[in-house]
Amino acid sequence: MSNTWKSLNSAEKKVVEENFVALSIFDDLGNGKMSKECEGRVFSFRDVYEYATGLEEMTQGLQEALLRDRKLRSDLDYLLDKISLYTFPKVAAASTGAVDSREGENYKIRFKVSRAAPEQTYVIIEFDDPKANLPTALFFSRSNGEHGVRPLPEPEDGSIQILADSSSDFVTALRSVETDVYLR
Repeated sequence: MSNTWKSLNSAEKKVVEENFVALSIFDDLGNGKMSKECEGRVFSFRDVYEYATGLEEMTQGLQEALLRDRKLRSDLDYLLDKISLYTFPKVAAASTGAVDSREGENYKIRFKVSRAAPEQTYVIIEFDDPKANLPTALFFSRSNGEHGVRPLPEPEDGSIQILADSSSDFVTALRSVETDVYLR
């Protein structure tokens, strides 16, 4: 039987999460495939899991470990892809620079510069289905290994709006053709 994360009910997800934590601890103890921070802090798949399932900003140490360890970075991207409600992969190869929108099946993200304050950009997430599962967090993964998360506000009239600095890492990452975006 082939189930995806999205098709599981809450009880099944809880069982999977508990088993995952146990297996990741076993993996940490047994295989030695971990990144080490300069101060001796060890980062593993468990740290990636905690980040991907939470809403906390990434620690500097985990960010540095991800930049150094391609496997750990790949694990995070794979996990985000599997647990996200919606994904926006890198924009088509023909595109260059910044994009004004990202589109998926029944959802899209638009960017609109504020007329009142041009240094501010609205990030607007829209869903075609008003009964769709709505995400609580937006994650991004840049091609250089940088990752970020932003908790999402409650939707209004079927869309989520965020006002952010136009030059912020958040807006710059989302508008880049080289960034993967995940809504969880």
